[in-house]
Order: sequence, then C-alpha cells, then structure tokens
Amino acid sequence: MKHTPRTLVVLSVVALALPAVFSGTAAAAPTLSQGIIAGGPLRIDPGRDALYTGTYTSNAQLGSGRLSFDFGQGPNQAEFVRSDGMAMKGTTQGEPCAPDDPHTQCFALNLTGSADIAQAHLDIAVVFSASPAGFLLRGFLTLAHRIGYEMVDSNGTTYAFGGMEHLGDAHTSSVTDLERTPSGFGYWIVNASGTVFPFGDAQNFGNLLPGFVAAGETITSLSATPTGKGYWLFSSKGRAFTFGDAQSFGDLQATKLNGRIVGSIATPTGKGYYMVGADGGVFAFGDAKFRGSMGNARLNQPVDGLVPTPDNKGYWLVASDGGVFSFNAPFKGSLGAIHLNRPIVTMVPFGTAYLMVASDGGAFNFSHNPFFGSKGSTPLPAPITNAAAIG
Repeated sequence: MKHTPRTLVVLSVVALALPAVFSGTAAAAPTLSQGIIAGGPLRIDPGRDALYTGTYTSNAQLGSGRLSFDFGQGPNQAEFVRSDGMAMKGTTQGEPCAPDDPHTQCFALNLTGSADIAQAHLDIAVVFSASPAGFLLRGFLTLAHRIGYEMVDSNGTTYAFGGMEHLGDAHTSSVTDLERTPSGFGYWIVNASGTVFPFGDAQNFGNLLPGFVAAGETITSLSATPTGKGYWLFSSKGRAFTFGDAQSFGDLQATKLNGRIVGSIATPTGKGYYMVGADGGVFAFGDAKFRGSMGNARLNQPVDGLVPTPDNKGYWLVASDGGVFSFNAPFKGSLGAIHLNRPIVTMVPFGTAYLMVASDGGAFNFSHNPFFGSKGSTPLPAPITNAAAIG
C-alpha cells in the first residue's frame, strides 16, 4: 500500500462580523492556506455553564460537524465530530485576546485524531455580543492523508475543497479537464487544443503542436500514468496521444463513432484505458475490461463520464441529467429524478463510489467520504467543466 506523507494544512482567516481578536499576539499568517472554519450557533450548555456546544462549517478537511469544549481554569476537554463521524479529541486552554474585549473569550485547542486528520492546533475566539454567540476559528491541521476535490472552470480557474489546496490557475480558454498527480500534490489542466498546464509536482511532458487537432476535434481529457511521469491526451474523435512514459494501447481514429468521446480514465496499472462516448459507448484498451455500455440504448441526456469501481471490476456511467448506469458495480445513487439547476459535467472517483459536479459548481457526493462544500450557490465567472478528487 502506498502511504502519502503527512501534510501540514493551514486554515486561513476570513473577514467576519467579529472583532479583530486575533491581531497582535496571534500567530503569523500561514503560507499554505486551506479553506476556513467559521460557523455557529455556539451555545453554553444550560446544565454545565462552562461547556460550549455548537456547529462548525469549513472548506478544509475538517469539513463540517459538531464541536464542544469546556473552559475554566487549566486545560479542559474539547471534541470535534465531523459529519461522517470522524472524531478529534483534546484539550482547550484559555488565552488572552487582542485587543482586550470583555465580550470576547479566546482559547487554544489541541486535538488528536485517529483517521485522516492526525492533529489539529486551533485558536478560537468566542464573541458574546450576539445571541447565540458567534466565533472565529483558525489554525492548522496535520493530515495523515488527503481527502477532497477540486473543480476547474472553462477559463482555467480552480476551486479547492477539503484537503486539496489551490496551486494555481491556467489563465487560458476552453479548458476541458483537470487531473491530479498520483501523489496528490499537483495537477494538470488541459484545454481543447491540447495545451497542458502543470501545477505543484506535476511536470509538463509535452503539448499537442498546432495542426495535430483536426477541424471539429477537441482534446476532451487527460489521464496520468501511475508513476506521474507521463500522461495521455484523448480527443473527441477517439484519438490517444502519449507523452512521457505513457504507452499506446490503441485508439478509435479509424472507427466511426455514434457519439463524440467525452472522457477517459487509465487503469491502475497504466497498461490500459477506457474511453466513453456521449452516446454511452464504452471502449476498453489494453488491460481495461469491457463490462457493458449504453451505446445501443436511448438516453434522455448524453453521457459525460465514466468512473471505475475501487476494485476495478466494474464501472459507472453518468449522464448530464445525473442519471447513473452501473456495470458490474453496485448502484450508489443518482440525480436522474431530481431537477438540477445546471447539467452534470463530470463524475469522478471519490472514496467508495463517486462525486458528481455540475456546470454551476454544485457537487453531489455518493461516497462514504464527508462532503466539503460546493460552488452551487456562488455566481462563477465561467462554467465548471471538470473536476478531480483524492481519497
């Protein structure tokens, strides 16, 4: 089993309607920012006047859930329970606030977890001038492994959730795909003409030169090799282009397609790959196993993604209306009967199953992993075109 190195993830401070209680004596601003924690309500337990209880919300890997902590003289108990049941326990210690405010109390929380979050060191300021009390929370997490997802819009702007961090934007046009490196510490962005933009530990192994993409053809996806030292680019006509240590196992350039190729994914060995067409056709190459398709079925909406099962013995297809089709795979749920504000543009592997993403940034989680939020209620400068996940 491959182990991801422990990672320090820092939670940044945002401007809230709270006093500037963290100025002066607060720790220096973090250099690696990873979302925010801010939430409420926070109440004092009526049976124990030294116990705070409440809820929190975060775009960081701490996610959202319940929190409780004692206060008083000396160290007291603190606990965070994420929505999926992941718990972190530790102690809380009172500390001075700056500037001094009689309506504000500050505490330092030191927590230990046993799952994906190893430790958390947080500062919390509780403001009593509102009812229920508000709070501002910041600090850093030490992760045992990353869990999260990232979206990219057509202009190359990325949006990170959970344990993913923002590593940069492509500043281009017609972006079609985002692919994480095997380590989880980088990603590639590719546009319709086959130009690749690497970030983090991703390397650029080449782009398509002008003229390689025919009229009416676009590069629709990028799939990385297991080593991270190469990738394939796949086109809407089913052509496969190899870079770095990626090998060719065939393509569809001599095949008449009923629907354009909209996505691809490599097998875990890197010795094969799948392509999926908008008509639901599935094409397996190398050691990829064909388990069935929707190529001969009448679809309400076109297919736009394929996700293999964690054991790689089957796969799911998703259509733009959120309908899911299972092939040698357990059905984990769909959105086919739900009215969507915008169409689903991709489905990516996430935990035990999959995560769907819509063009407005809405995210829909069908796995055991916690939900880390979305952009569905935030106006975006350009539509989301693809996503990637880890964990």
